[in-house]
Amino acid sequence: MKILAVSDHIDPLVYSTSCKAKFKDVECVISCGDLPEHYLDFIVSTLNVPLFFVHGNHDPSGGKSDLAGGTNLDERVLVYRNCIIAGLEGSYWYNGNIHQYTERDMYFKYLRLLPQLYWARLRYGRFLDILVTHAPPKGVHEGEDLPHRGFSTFTFILQKYQPQYHLHGHIHLYSAPDKNFKDRLFNTWVINCYNYRVIEI
Repeated sequence: MKILAVSDHIDPLVYSTSCKAKFKDVECVISCGDLPEHYLDFIVSTLNVPLFFVHGNHDPSGGKSDLAGGTNLDERVLVYRNCIIAGLEGSYWYNGNIHQYTERDMYFKYLRLLPQLYWARLRYGRFLDILVTHAPPKGVHEGEDLPHRGFSTFTFILQKYQPQYHLHGHIHLYSAPDKNFKDRLFNTWVINCYNYRVIEI
């Protein structure tokens, strides 16, 4: 399965008339947050594929509602084409706005995923294939300031459940967009999806 993962920035190569030709083999779109609805709507309408997303810290309220006809992954585990996908929204708490969480908050969000993860294990023989978040895990790709801190909860999830991929955004790669965007943590590829990445499972 080929995935178009997007995050944080409207890319002119995606938001163009060549989008359909460039990404014709993509089977779903995953948004890691902080993107306007009109951009996501353009992508999924052009490619005619499902959208799965989490909210970033700069997204409007939205709640658990769907966005651009997509499916909100926050605190959910779902299966698409035999791929088990789970999501946790938001960034580290820094000023109290929406979609910001303390480490304790995020751990309790993870606990609400647990029954679904164990259901996946019983039905499919594994817990998780792709973890989708806005913020990075602790120890990989995180920034030095409080808003861009990584979550230890995510690192714990990767260690315990060993998904193939962890897709995140939030950490902007302005000067060198292809530098340090993909690193291995335990048995998981952690991928910063700033701008966009094409990932083949």
